[in-house]
Amino acid sequence: MKRLLKYIEIAFRRFLISLLRSLVRSRKPVTGAIDFSSCKFLFVRQDRIGDVLVSTPLFAALKRKYPNAIVDVLLSTNNHFVLANDPFVRKRWIYEKHFVSSWKMMSAIRKEHYDFVIDLMDNPSATSTAICLLSGARWTVGLEKENAFVYDIVVPLISRKDAHIVDRIARLLVPFGIDPTDEDLRIRYNVTEHARKFSERVFQDNGIVPAKTMGINISAGHDVRFWGVENFRTLITLFQKKYPTHAILLLSKPSHRTLSEKIVSGFLHVVLAPLTNSFDEFAGLIKNLSLLVTPDTSAVHLAAAFSIPSVVMYVQSDKNLRIWDPYKSRSESLIADVDDLRAISPDDVFQAVQRLMSKRRRTNHRSITTAAARS
Repeated sequence: MKRLLKYIEIAFRRFLISLLRSLVRSRKPVTGAIDFSSCKFLFVRQDRIGDVLVSTPLFAALKRKYPNAIVDVLLSTNNHFVLANDPFVRKRWIYEKHFVSSWKMMSAIRKEHYDFVIDLMDNPSATSTAICLLSGARWTVGLEKENAFVYDIVVPLISRKDAHIVDRIARLLVPFGIDPTDEDLRIRYNVTEHARKFSERVFQDNGIVPAKTMGINISAGHDVRFWGVENFRTLITLFQKKYPTHAILLLSKPSHRTLSEKIVSGFLHVVLAPLTNSFDEFAGLIKNLSLLVTPDTSAVHLAAAFSIPSVVMYVQSDKNLRIWDPYKSRSESLIADVDDLRAISPDDVFQAVQRLMSKRRRTNHRSITTAAARS
């Protein structure tokens, strides 16, 4: 049934994009020299949490090149909080799937007189197509795909199988005189002082230390990515036998609280993380880990932002698309060949954990040896 609904959704999206194609205006060429430092940019990223995180390098790169440029982002009710602390973003527009609120938002956006609206989607979206059409911007920018007719500036889409999502969307910087290969494109997230203190209290109150705490996040966006209570318990048993001086912090979304309690039952040195009141508090906990195991890509990208090594479990239905693996961060990726994460064994996950732990020890040893030699 879910697969059928997905096919219906895709068919409707294609129909709507075809309908919008008939309404599109002619492309406006960019003529003459443009002072990008005095321009107003609106990025469109109205999808999920992970999509926003992988977009943060673009905001930083644009502001580094043009500090006086204005960078705003159109988000959704599902992800707007990700940029609440971002120093490079002036305003967050929040898209709601209601006609009246959407109309009011678009009217306000038109009054901003943006120079460029940049669609960050690397697959066609009827929503971002409509936003580009109705924004009133001087120019629209996007990647070459099914709805490219709506863009004034079309940027080639590099391989969705071979190139990381960050590198694919970073090509959108090229029209503004920025070579993404010369940029620091690491994912960014700024933890607030409140979230930092919240995390410190959790660790202190439970007698655990960041350098010796592995995080296990059990929650993901879809049920097929829940690994199973017994699999998590087996992983914990294997980990504690090999690393008895380390602790485990178990994280989950509120709806998985009962499952979390079953997983930690009977274990010593396994801390059930308190329910967080915000994404920022969750990020604060991730930042204090020494390693993360997770099936959720938003947690993965947070770990990459903080350079936390991660073991990630994926369900990859389409083998022609690259998984959203951590960007430029130490990681191990385990991929289920079927639409069920339980096809990945606890032993496979534990071996991946061991490999990362071994790499971490070697890195720490080299750092100590180098420091001693310099002294």
